[in-house]
Amino acid sequence: MTSIETPRLLLRRLQPGDLDDYHHVIYGDPDVMATLPSGQALSRQAFEAYVTPFMIEHWETHGFGPWAAIYKPENRLIGHCGLKYWPGAPNEVEVFYALDKRYWGRGLATEGGRAALRYGFEQVGLGYIMGYALAVNTASCRVLEKIGLRYEANFQYRGREWTRYALQRQGFKASNG
Repeated sequence: MTSIETPRLLLRRLQPGDLDDYHHVIYGDPDVMATLPSGQALSRQAFEAYVTPFMIEHWETHGFGPWAAIYKPENRLIGHCGLKYWPGAPNEVEVFYALDKRYWGRGLATEGGRAALRYGFEQVGLGYIMGYALAVNTASCRVLEKIGLRYEANFQYRGREWTRYALQRQGFKASNG
């Protein structure tokens, strides 16, 4: 499956025509990037060297990955949402999201996160999905809690404190009927 629809989002694979908007709203925005592992905005060259191959290769290698998040009422790319392996932990799949800051606080990360969990558990057959957020990013921690993940621990990664959340497939089925 290459796309999923929620009430307000179309989650689909990134397309070459998305790259300018995608870099601008996520990887080129210092405020958004402050919430992500790299911690700082990427130049267009760094973005194309890392992000573009990652977005394609993860899907080709694992059969799942990040989707471009399109806000349907405006037909606008506003970020990404999906599943990926956590760097350096080949057995831990993470639900992850990043949205254009103009769309923060609207419940869109929660909506996309739930869809990604459903896909991971029901389509991919994962038994366990993780979620990570900067400890100071209470909004992202709250998204992980809203979609059903449970807090496990805090840890250091790239010199910053992160929180780790997790959900097993059985817990997802119980919470989603």
